This record gives sequence, structure tokens and C-alpha cells, in this order.
Amino acid sequence: MAQPEDSENTNPEAVEEQQNTGVDKGQDYGAAQIDKLEGLEAVRKRPGMYIGDPDVRGLHHCVFEVLDNSIDEHLAGYCDVIKVTINVDGSVSVADDGRGIPVDIHPKFGVPAVELVLTNLHAGGKFGQGAYKYSGGLHGVGAKCVNALSDWFRAEVRRDGKVHAISFERGKTVQPLEVIGEIDTSVTGTTISFFPDATIFVDTIDFEFERLGTRLRELAFLNPGLTIELEDERPESAKQEKFFYARGIEEFVEQLGENKTLIHSDPIVLNGKRDVEVDYDGKITRDDVFVDCVFQYNDSYKEQILCFANSIPNADGGTHLTGFRGALTRAINNYAKSNKILKDKDPSLSGEDVREGIVCVISVKMPNPRFSSQTKDKLVNAEIESVVSSVVYEGLQTYFEENPALSKQIIDKAVNAARAREAARKARETVRKSVLSGGGLPGKLADCSERDPAKSEIFIVEGDSAGGSAKAGRNRINQAILPLRGKVINVEKARLHRALQNKEIQAMITAIGAGIGDGEQEGAFNIDKVRYHKVIIMTDADVDGSHIKTLLLTFFCRHMPELVQAGYLYVAQPPLYKITRKKREEYIADDAQLNRILIQLGSEDVKIRKVNSDQVIEESLLKELLELLASLRRFVSIVEGHGGSFRELLARRNGTRLPEYLVRVRTGNDEEIIYFEDEKALLSYAEDNRDLRLFGEELTEEEEKEFREKFSGALRRAVKRELHESHAIEKLLARINELGLETDPFYSDDKPIYETVEGSGDDAEVTPLFNLFEILERVLEVGRKGMRIQRFKGLGEMNAKELYNTTMDPEKRILLQVRLDEDNSLEADRMFDVLMGDVVEPRKRFIEDNALNVRNLDV
Repeated sequence: MAQPEDSENTNPEAVEEQQNTGVDKGQDYGAAQIDKLEGLEAVRKRPGMYIGDPDVRGLHHCVFEVLDNSIDEHLAGYCDVIKVTINVDGSVSVADDGRGIPVDIHPKFGVPAVELVLTNLHAGGKFGQGAYKYSGGLHGVGAKCVNALSDWFRAEVRRDGKVHAISFERGKTVQPLEVIGEIDTSVTGTTISFFPDATIFVDTIDFEFERLGTRLRELAFLNPGLTIELEDERPESAKQEKFFYARGIEEFVEQLGENKTLIHSDPIVLNGKRDVEVDYDGKITRDDVFVDCVFQYNDSYKEQILCFANSIPNADGGTHLTGFRGALTRAINNYAKSNKILKDKDPSLSGEDVREGIVCVISVKMPNPRFSSQTKDKLVNAEIESVVSSVVYEGLQTYFEENPALSKQIIDKAVNAARAREAARKARETVRKSVLSGGGLPGKLADCSERDPAKSEIFIVEGDSAGGSAKAGRNRINQAILPLRGKVINVEKARLHRALQNKEIQAMITAIGAGIGDGEQEGAFNIDKVRYHKVIIMTDADVDGSHIKTLLLTFFCRHMPELVQAGYLYVAQPPLYKITRKKREEYIADDAQLNRILIQLGSEDVKIRKVNSDQVIEESLLKELLELLASLRRFVSIVEGHGGSFRELLARRNGTRLPEYLVRVRTGNDEEIIYFEDEKALLSYAEDNRDLRLFGEELTEEEEKEFREKFSGALRRAVKRELHESHAIEKLLARINELGLETDPFYSDDKPIYETVEGSGDDAEVTPLFNLFEILERVLEVGRKGMRIQRFKGLGEMNAKELYNTTMDPEKRILLQVRLDEDNSLEADRMFDVLMGDVVEPRKRFIEDNALNVRNLDV
């Protein structure tokens, strides 16, 4: 190996050592090689140590770090309202009505306290000085980490009758603390605003309303009496939501179980307080720990337990989870044995058995909690295990004695779970033995020759026909094919032993090679044994294909969640269309891409001009205008799908502002659509029309009777729809105007506004257009001339070469990675319950709510 040209090492032995090991052992290592990162530089250099990876999750974790300080103010008894705002420029503000961060000069460090806590690691009021007793922020690094990772960061403090402000850029003070106004002395609080640094968060700096909303909803549940408001002021996604729950985590558990068939209607609520020894940096003192535990059983086959310490979510559980599990298992077994529900000779129920079908939230409030890392995923305080165990065990003993019938129901469910677990063990053993005796792999699997899982991928293909094309077209070195015949069992409605009897399920388990199910028993899932690091679901684009894809996703997310969490599961995106025009042949992924091609082709052959004018839309602008009109049409179709009229919407326009609400009012068989500029106008109308029952609320018999007597006629029912589309429509109309296509008038009934000219001279074909959408329709029509469009419904319609080139070739294909992490796990669980569970009503409601958004439904 030749020595690198820029090397200065001339020692032959050192050079040889470097060539053999890849390490330059001739390099100096002394005091000059030791460096120290000043201030918040360490956070910028190694953000992963403080907020996790600087991806979309890390971005939102910044908001939660700032939010934790406001929650700590609430826990201390000083904050009732928190407002989180995604500002128009993409920054985020977190405002609370707490005491306000201290602004006086620190006696030891000589700087304002607010500047100290926002710029110095491990500076804060949570180290035993008495400012916070039950805090989620412990290490004094949260807000200052956000400061370090922000392009700009601003703190505004309302305290002592004054408004103070201080500004930072990338962790460094650029505007010292100053008084910017006066305020009533009763008004206090802190507002933190920041804009993430795009050089750190290279994946994205766009905050997601839904992701923030999930966490804020949790916090409102965990802190009854606290109001949390979330608002998105960005025009393209403007919306707002308020979270307030008077009964706290009891309502949380009810919501988690709302799409399931419940064993008992009311959640079991256990709470208590214990006095424990707390270690404050070597100083032992006694303090109170509060435990709130609420759970409810349903007839599903999985457990869902969420753990929180001082309102911080602990995705990996910890000692509070261990304490709950042990107490639940012990309490149920003791009650079952003492009341002869289980015979003495019967084996004890396992923890897995007694937790089947449970939805539980455990919340502890404690001084000086300790976590396994700054991301606080796991609580490690050893003393908490016995505290939670004591509260849960004693509470359950009392509850079971007072509710014997319900107790028997819970124990009977656990007994059935134990029987099913044993059946699953036997079924798993049968599958394992059949695999070994059959050579280890299913016969229908066409395996690849590569043995490194990181380089291997398996396509799970719908049907033998598509499987045949995939086998013929694949790269045999690293692409395996497993064709499935028919639909796999819906595992959401079946226990594991039933699922293991399904031959298609068996084939997938044995092909992947990592086992199935939880626990330590032989045959349980082991991520290290996965044979392919890309498991790709490849189904047809029709209804059956979508159903099979959903069944497979349900199977993997329910019984191999570790595989999904590792990022190994993907969904292939076969093309929707094949277009042929002259000698041009192209595969199209979706309707949006097809429209772009039609627009490109049509705009080359047609000109747009204003009627009675020489004004012609330049070709360079025409494509953008047409794409804007295509986007506009999508938003308009949604509005009209809900009963609105775009023409009426434009007629109600106030300046550049479109109505923000649409209300469908029904009186008997009559229906009326009314538009409102904003919520204030809507509520004013409802106040003036007292017989109007807003938003489709259900009336009790007494209410209905009272209404009818009061208004002596049919009730007027109304369903409100917030027109978020209005903001997007306004933005599109403004841009279309900027490019020279006048949007007023948009429609004309008597004379054309624009016209298209196709060709030239006397042979030119002129088509009059009476609204702007007709421009788009005409150009698309021209683009389709001489074009053959073939829509694929099944993979089997493509030959082997086509299938590989469009769907399997790593250089050309599009794959969707399936993600399942703690930020989306609750929503994913809810959707599986709705779409695949036993309860019909939530599924019916989901279909009704989303039917108007369906595109290209093949039936």
C-alpha cells in the first residue's frame, strides 16, 4: 500500500504498522491533543448526548425540553395555562403563567439568573435549593441545550410588574437582559421562542402539529386542572386545539380503550402516598412519593402500559413498571387461590397472563427521580419499585373484595390467557420442528445466495402470478421472494396460537427466521436472527391488495414489533400507470406525476390568452400556473365533497379572506349550507338562533322534549366543519394572480374569460374557456392526445422485466419505510383498533369521515 501523499510520517516501522491496522501509531498524543469545549459548544458538537439524534424526533424533543420547565411550574403549584404556538416563520413559542424565570443578578456568578440557566450546563433551580420538589428536569441541561441548537432563541419574562427580554444565537447572548415594558404585577410567566438551527437538524426543521399534540394531550391527562393550548399559525396548516381533563389519567385510560370491547365499563383507579428516604447528593431525608395507577381490561390479546415520572414519559418503563407488574400478578394469584377460583394444584398465573388485554397508565410524582439517560426513557430509582408495589397491591386487595363479580371476570380472562399461552407455545414448537424437519425454509420461498442479512431483502408478494414474475425478474444474489396465496388471518381478532395455524403466517415466520412472540421461551422473537434487513410487502394496487397489505402490517406490528422498530419493514410502491406516446414509454407512480407529465406535454402544444386581448401566458410561467390550478382543484374538491361550493366560497370572500367555517344545517328534510368568516361569527349566529343544535350533538330525551316545547317545532341540527382548506386556497389564488392569471372573475356564465389556441394560422383551433379550471382541463386534454394510458391494478399485469425495473430495482424503485416509535405508537395502536378490531362503530365512523378523501377506489 502506498503511503498517502500528505503524510509526514517517515518512520518505516510506523508506516508498516499503519498499513496493517489502519491506525497511525506514529501520531503524537500529548497535552496539545487535549481540547475543552467552552460553554454550550459541547451540545452543538454532540447533540445526540442531550436530545437524541437530531432528526424529526430530536427536533420535537426540543419543544418538550422547554415545555418540561412550564410543567414543573405547574407541579410546584404556580402555573395553570400553557400555550404552545408554531409561529408563521416556523419557530415555536412556549408561554406559561408561572412565576417567571428569576431575572435578578445571581450573587455567586454575577449575571442575571435567566442568562445563567439558559447558557450554563447544569445550572437551574432543581438541585435541592427548594425551588422545585416534583420536577421532570433534573440535570439543568434541557432549555440551554435547545438554546445551543437554535439559530436564535429568545426568552421573555413577566415578573415584578415588568417585562424582561434576552436574546441568544446558537447559545451565545446577543441581546443582554433588558426591560421592554411594564405590566400588572399580578401577571407573571415566561415565554420561550426559538428557531431550530438547520445546520444541526439537517433532516427537517418543520414542526408537526400532530406530533406535538400527542405529547401535549398526554401532559394534560397527567396534570388534571392544567390547560394546554396548541396553535399552528402557518397559513398552509393553520389549526388549533385545547387540552383540559378534569379527571386526569382516568380519562386517558378511557380514551385509550374507546375502540375496544371492554371487560368492565369503569376503569380501576388506585392511588396513594408513601413516605420514603430520598438521597440529595449524599444527604438522606424523608419525603413523599405519590402514585396514580389507572387500568381497564378489554377483550384484546395485548397489553398497553404507559409509564410516567413527574409527567415525563418513560418509554422503556423502569422501577415503577416493575413494581406494578409484580403487585398485579401477586394480587390476582392470591385472590384467585384464597377464593378457590384457582385450585391449589393449578399452576399460578404468569405476569403475561394477568396483563393480557390491560390498558394501564402509571404516573408517579417524586422528588429527585433518576433516569437512565437525558432522554429519560427509563426510571431507575430503586425505592420506587416497592412504593408502587405497595400502593397497587393494597389497593387491588380492597378493590377485589368489594367487587367479587368483576374480580372473577378478570381472573377468568387471565386463565383463558394462560391456556392460550400454552397452546401458543405448543403451536410455536410445532412450527419450529416442522421448519427443522423440512430443511429450515418454506418450499415456496425462492431464497437468495447472500447470507449477510444487512445486504439481503425479501419481497412478500401477493399471489402466485406476481410471485412468478418477481422470481423471474429478481436479482438472485440478494433478493428473496415469498409468494402468499390468499389473505392471511387478521391477528387483531385471533390469539397467537390461532395465527400460528395459518400456513401463510407460518411461511413468513420461517422465512424471516427470528421466531415469534414475546418472552424468554424457546422460539420467541429474536431480532438478531432476522435473515433479511429489508422485509418488503409488495401487493396489488386494488382493494384486495390494500387489504392484504393492511393484514400484513397488522401481523408485523402486533407480533414482530421489534422488526418494525429496527426499520426493517418496507412497503413497495409499484407504478400506477404506464403511458405510451409516440416512442415515449414511461411508468408513473401516481396521479400527481401523471398530471405533471400531461401538463408538460399539453403546455408545449397550446397557448393561453385572455379574450379580447393580445396578452398570452408565457410558456415559462404556464407550467407553474397549471400546477397551481391542479393543487387548487384538489382543495376545492375536498370543500365541495363536504357540501360546500367554491363559487359560493368566493362570493363570501371578504377582501382576501375566505370563510373559515362551513355549517350544514338540517331542518326536517331541508338542508342549508352557511359560511362563517370565523368562529366568533359562527357562535354569534348560534346565539341568535337558539333552536340551532350545533355540531351534531346527540340530545337526551329530556333535552329534546325541552327544545321542542321551547321552540314549538322541529329542531335545527347543524354539523360544523372547519375549512382549513381556505388558507391554502387563499395562498394559491394569490400566487396565481402574481403570475399574471387574474382570478377575479374566476367564473363567468355568459362570456368566455380566456381561450386556448392550438396550432397556428388559419388552422389554429380556438377553444373558449368560462372559468380557470377549464384551462387546466383543456391542457390535460391536449396532453392526452395520441397517448395510451394503462392503469395497473395487479402486479401480475407486468412481466418480469417490467416488475424488476419499476418496483424491485434499488436504483429506480420507491420504498416506504414503516416506522413504529414511541411518538406514533399510540396513534398506530388506535388505528389498528379502529380498522382491524372487533368493534364496528369506530370503523364505520372512520369510513364516513374519510370517504370523501378517497381517490382511485377500485371495486
